[in-house]
Amino acid sequence: MDEDAIIIQEYREAFRKYAKDGIIDMDNRLKHKFSFQIHRLEDFIDAVEGVIPPIRQSQFFIVLIKKGTGEKTIGYFTFPIQKNTVFVIPKRVTHSSKYWSTDCSGYWLSFNIEFFLQRVFPKQHIVNKKIFKTSIKPFLILSNEQVKQLGIIYEYILQEYNKNLKGKNEMIAIKILELLIQCDRIFTDAETWQHEDIYNDVMESFNELLQKNFRKERLVQFYADALHMHPNHLNFLVKKYTGLTAKETIINYILLEAKFLLHSSPHTIKEISYELGFDDPNYFSSFFRKRLDLSPLQYRQKPI
Repeated sequence: MDEDAIIIQEYREAFRKYAKDGIIDMDNRLKHKFSFQIHRLEDFIDAVEGVIPPIRQSQFFIVLIKKGTGEKTIGYFTFPIQKNTVFVIPKRVTHSSKYWSTDCSGYWLSFNIEFFLQRVFPKQHIVNKKIFKTSIKPFLILSNEQVKQLGIIYEYILQEYNKNLKGKNEMIAIKILELLIQCDRIFTDAETWQHEDIYNDVMESFNELLQKNFRKERLVQFYADALHMHPNHLNFLVKKYTGLTAKETIINYILLEAKFLLHSSPHTIKEISYELGFDDPNYFSSFFRKRLDLSPLQYRQKPI
């Protein structure tokens, strides 16, 4: 079995075996560690029967949909899977997919930062790309010409991947960097010419603050003060870019972490409540039940 088939098989087995985790931590569930992978979308989606459960992984993903229908969730964004869609997923961001049919085509590519560091690529060329900011709208509908442009790069990577030529990995790394640059340009052009609200510095700062402080700071006022703005303006910006208020975003972030810990952590519910910053486990249970109509224990015992 070639490496491509092995990777797909390991994903399929992990999806089936660990669906009960709620959010599958692929870093811990895959048998082997892969620093890079590329597949034709149709091969991957057919193998997993059209469903990618909620997963997290220390890899960056760039997926191009040439044909397909379904629904994709990346972080707090949910959007339709449709023809000529490109979506990007920063590392460790939760994402899932449901394809209405396995009749699809495109490319599934992912890599971790180690793949580039092994090739002496400066880290900032990857992590500083706008498309991998956690606040950016992670998808875009492309023109036929843009799909063709990106498709040529994907095909080149596939050809290199399937050959055993000298400098193979270095060439793949160069072409991935080209793909990143082209995607960054496309997203930037969409902001300029299509008036797409894709990225905002304040949203990026809000996300960074939320990741660092959600365990102890739940009030919108705290984040507004840290960003030197009125809470109403922060709410306006968050609503504009995510469709949720700042308060809803904070709550959803806590709930996402709670779901992850309840299914993946061996800790007791009391320990998890403290880990999430709740002083009283009863308050955590009340917070959780109010929003999901289930207690933390019921959620933990509920089959996924």
